[in-house]
Amino acid sequence: MQNAIEKVEGADNSEVAVTTNGGILPTADAEASAAASSAGATSPSDVEQELNEMENAVDALQRDSLISSTDADTQKGEVARTRKMFREMSPDDRAKIVARRRELGRQILTRQLAGASVVETMVKLNHTRLKPLFEQWWPFMNRMTINLSRFGHSTFTASELSTITKHFETQMANLEAYVDEQLRVAEGYRASREQEMASSGAMIWKPSVTKPSMEMVVEAYSPFAMRALGVLNKFDRAMDHFDFMVWNAIRDQSDVNEEINRFLRKFQPLAIRCYTTHLRLMTTVRNI
Repeated sequence: MQNAIEKVEGADNSEVAVTTNGGILPTADAEASAAASSAGATSPSDVEQELNEMENAVDALQRDSLISSTDADTQKGEVARTRKMFREMSPDDRAKIVARRRELGRQILTRQLAGASVVETMVKLNHTRLKPLFEQWWPFMNRMTINLSRFGHSTFTASELSTITKHFETQMANLEAYVDEQLRVAEGYRASREQEMASSGAMIWKPSVTKPSMEMVVEAYSPFAMRALGVLNKFDRAMDHFDFMVWNAIRDQSDVNEEINRFLRKFQPLAIRCYTTHLRLMTTVRNI
């Protein structure tokens, strides 16, 4: 590992959600604050969308009998409270929440779990828009997978665990299919237009990113976590083609921004579901 590493024996309960003043949040509050945590990195409409996704996730959990109606009402109440809090929050407070959550994500990345089998991999993202997505969600998605294997049977019934596993597999497969299509179309369209421009003798600009927004070695705990990295990397490659299209006036920047926002909206529901599952598992870990 290139990063400084702190070895943690046994279960790691260091990534509990905290407020900006360092206090520990109850699990329900922490789940609801997940959306507000990205307030400084997204527009108000994006955060409202994320809160809506959290409500939808609660409905899905209740529909799959993973939480009771009482728990569902409680979590929806927390989302409503977070929505109100976000609307009343100052920009400085939003920025503090974002900074703290990303700090927690970075802390998780620099910790090792004793006895865990891992795959070391280099994460390189050229585009700045994807860096906050990685820092805010992937560390929790990664840690969730190992805690699910270690403590899933202590946290959920066999039926619940099966439902959760199938849900994550389905959502990841859908996300992979989406980014595969985005990359395939972007590559094909760029090649076609580049050939047309070359045939007509037009000036062709070929931009590249010489300083990636992030480049680091991480330890993945599961194939699921590796697949999530693959999704981010493939969309990052698609964005390289978007850069070419903008430089050569093939597409407008506003069109590209919409493509990126569409990807964020597709990635966040899975990330939020992983995060809420992570928090459920951390309750078990803290009680051991």
